[in-house]
Amino acid sequence: MKLFKFSLFCFSASIALISSAGGLTRVGDFTLLDHQGKSHQLSWYGDQKAIVLFIHGNDSAVVQNGVPALREIRDEFQAQDVAFFMLNSQIQDDRLSIAKEAEKFGYDIPILVDETQLVAESLHAARLAETLVIDPKTMTVVFQGPIDDGSDSQTAKNHYLQAALRAFLSGEAIAGNIPTAAGSVINFASRDQHQQNDVSYTKDIVPILKDNCVSCHHDGAIGPWSMSSHAMVRGWSEMMREVVMTRRMPPGQIDTHVSKPIADVAGLTSVEQQKLVHWIDAGAPMDGDTDPLAALTFDNAKFSLGEPDMVFKVAAQGIPATGIVDYRYVPVQLNLDHDIWVQAMEFVPGDREVLHHVIAYVSSPADKRVKGRQTGSARGESVGGFAPGRQPDSFRDNSGRLIKKGSSLLLQMHYTTSGKETVDETEVGIFIHEKPPAYVMAGGVAGERRFFVPAYAKEYELEGEQLIKRDAYLYSMTPHMHFRGKYMSYTAEYPDGTSEILLSVPKYDFNWQFSYQLEEPLFLPAGTRLVVKGAMDNSERNRSNPDPSKPVHFGLQTKHEMFFGFTTLRYVGDTPESLLSDKPSDDDEVAGL
Repeated sequence: MKLFKFSLFCFSASIALISSAGGLTRVGDFTLLDHQGKSHQLSWYGDQKAIVLFIHGNDSAVVQNGVPALREIRDEFQAQDVAFFMLNSQIQDDRLSIAKEAEKFGYDIPILVDETQLVAESLHAARLAETLVIDPKTMTVVFQGPIDDGSDSQTAKNHYLQAALRAFLSGEAIAGNIPTAAGSVINFASRDQHQQNDVSYTKDIVPILKDNCVSCHHDGAIGPWSMSSHAMVRGWSEMMREVVMTRRMPPGQIDTHVSKPIADVAGLTSVEQQKLVHWIDAGAPMDGDTDPLAALTFDNAKFSLGEPDMVFKVAAQGIPATGIVDYRYVPVQLNLDHDIWVQAMEFVPGDREVLHHVIAYVSSPADKRVKGRQTGSARGESVGGFAPGRQPDSFRDNSGRLIKKGSSLLLQMHYTTSGKETVDETEVGIFIHEKPPAYVMAGGVAGERRFFVPAYAKEYELEGEQLIKRDAYLYSMTPHMHFRGKYMSYTAEYPDGTSEILLSVPKYDFNWQFSYQLEEPLFLPAGTRLVVKGAMDNSERNRSNPDPSKPVHFGLQTKHEMFFGFTTLRYVGDTPESLLSDKPSDDDEVAGL
């Protein structure tokens, strides 16, 4: 079941539905990926003086002829803090074909791909080759029309866009009576269909909510409000609209165009987004005699994986109201009189508001401490963990991790204060194989510890690498950064010289630490390099940034930063028998989250 967790802490003031006042179209915030997979959020460009959108479409002579003039205007105004984009909302143009056209004609302006057409609808865009100028301070469209009135910039007599920008930047009125752009009309099939046939709450919306939302949004679940009735959903509908349009919800979205197939990938389909937004725009009406949401019942089991074979209560941890809480290393005595093979491990936080993460290390009788734990470079022997949004650790394909007789767990526990004193009493459930599994699961990490992100840096790029020394199968990837994390991708560079992107998270969110499980394990021949690339946003535009005026370096606390791409993998030939023969491990260093 897909996750759809609307969270209060990720919700900024919602901009109302698109409206027109004083001749200006007001637009809500939105996030789109461009033709190269990079994420762009409209509000992130709020430090610009203006934003220009040029309506793009493949195989359009009017568009192709207009781009040179757009480039000239871009070159004139970009230094004056004007951001330029193209926007493709054509239902017949997919991202691959858009990227091919961009390469063919040498377009050097990002093309935002509006697959749902919802952004173009909100902007009241109508034709190809139309240009819009948005005032990011008021979130209004201050100009809409053609670039000029010529077939190219040399034959034009009236340079509408250029004149509009000059007037707007100088504080003068923009000329009226702007003609309509010459491009073909955009076909908004979904909008027209939903105007003719209303979206049904009972038949259309409730199934979307059941499949994506209510597992977290019901009484007793993690969601901050309950989708218990139509009245509740309608009351929260404006917020729902914004978080869908800005890709904040569902959390953990990836770029499905380049990533390998991921199990239970978060995100609504284009059709689902269209139905939901159009229904909200229509006032979120109710239909039918009964409310299907009100009839839903839930089994709020403590452990999502079922009843564990072993349950341990972690010693109660008192957390102050304010301040920084150092990492705590809390032992959990397992009292094992025989070796066990862990099939899965799940943590249930006592107080989710303050528990930031847990990493469970195996502490054997021969080694009561974890090397390097005070520097966050503790080695291997990690068998599970918890972080917001992270799924329980469950080892597939009859594989597991060994905990030897007499061993205990040493939990690295990180807390953040919430403004009130509290006590956290976390529980850990362990699921055990009845007999030794066929394979041994391992872990690794590609990352970087030596970095220095300058103050106010908008996009500071980082890169890390994990070398696969023996043939292995990759099962999952877990990107990890802190509040300044912007995006991260994993690429496999194979020994034969080929490479492929395995995972792209274009809009990283520190509040959700997802472990992305491949639908099928991926074979990595010995010598493969797993390369992780990403960026930090230490600017004022990053609303989560604690202090953009200070540079940032690696550190354990969330006020510092980390850059790690964790992996879960299985080395070919690693079996319980080989592990018990004291064969050296290939596990890489695993740092604290």
